[in-house]
Amino acid sequence: MQNSSDRLRIIQISDPHLGLRRPFFQHNWEVLVDLLNAETCDLIVCTGDMTIEGVEFEDELAFAAKQFQRLRGPVVFVPGNHDVGNSLPDVRGGERLITAARREAYIRHFGPDFWSRDFGDIWRLIGLNSMLPGSGLDGEAEQLSMVEEAAATAGGRRLMVFKHKPFYIRTPEETVASQSALYPEHRHRLKEALSPTGAVICSGHIHDYKTASWDGLDQIWAPSTAFVMDRDGAHRPVQGIRRTGYVVHTLSGADHHHEFVEPTHFINIDLGNWMRAPAGFHALYHAEPLRGLILASEVAR
Repeated sequence: MQNSSDRLRIIQISDPHLGLRRPFFQHNWEVLVDLLNAETCDLIVCTGDMTIEGVEFEDELAFAAKQFQRLRGPVVFVPGNHDVGNSLPDVRGGERLITAARREAYIRHFGPDFWSRDFGDIWRLIGLNSMLPGSGLDGEAEQLSMVEEAAATAGGRRLMVFKHKPFYIRTPEETVASQSALYPEHRHRLKEALSPTGAVICSGHIHDYKTASWDGLDQIWAPSTAFVMDRDGAHRPVQGIRRTGYVVHTLSGADHHHEFVEPTHFINIDLGNWMRAPAGFHALYHAEPLRGLILASEVAR
C-alpha cells in the first residue's frame, strides 16, 4: 500500500461483536457506519472480535464481513479470540481454542490473519494474529518470521503494529499466563523484535481505552465499539477509560498522534454481570433463538 502524503489518518475500531444470532450491538454499529462513511481517512483497521460467535459458526463470520462491506473506506483486519478461538494452552478451562479449521474459516471471510504493508517511505503497518503464538499451527512460525523481517528491513520507516491482545494487563513483569493478554514468553519475544524500531502498538480485547509505554514501545488500547465490561470496576479493575468508542491515529511525517472518540449516539451497554455468570452460561447462550424475533415473524405472516 503506497501513499505519498506526509499526513495519514487511520481509524482504529475494535471489538464490534457483530452477531446474526445475537444482534445486541447493532445499534452502535449503525451509528458507526454513518460516522465512518462521513469521515475522510486513509485506512480503517479493526483489531479483532468482529463477531460474537464466529469461532462457533462460520455464517457469523460471513455476516460480520458483509457488515464491514458497508464501510466506504479501505478496511483491514486482525482476528480476535471470538473470531478464531483463544490462545493455547487453555489456561481458563473450557475455552474455544484456535484450530487450523477456525483459522481457515476466518481467512475465507476477512483475508490474511497477519500482514505487513508500507505507507510510502515513512510508515510500515503490521497486523498480527494474537492467538497464533503457542498454537503450533503452520502460521505461527511464518508470523514470527514476518515480524522479525519487517523490523529488520524497515529501512528507517516507523512501525505501527495492530493486534487483538495487549502485551500485558498491569505490568510487563507479569508471569502468570492470562487470556487477557499475550502469554509472558510470547510478549517478550515480540518485544525483543520490535523495541529497536520504537513501534506504536495498537490493540483491543480489554474494552478499555488506555496508553502505556514499554522499552520504547508506545501502546494504545482501543475501546470496544459495542459494550463495556463492569463499567465501575466493582469486579474487574478499570485499566483506563471504560467507555465505548474508537481511536483516530494521525501520522504527520514520522510523528504519531491519536485521539479517543466517544460518539454521542453510542450506547454504553455494560456486560459486567454476563462475565460473572456461572460456568456453562456462554456455551448455552447461542442454543436458543431469540423468542421475541420468532414471535414478530409469526405476527408478520
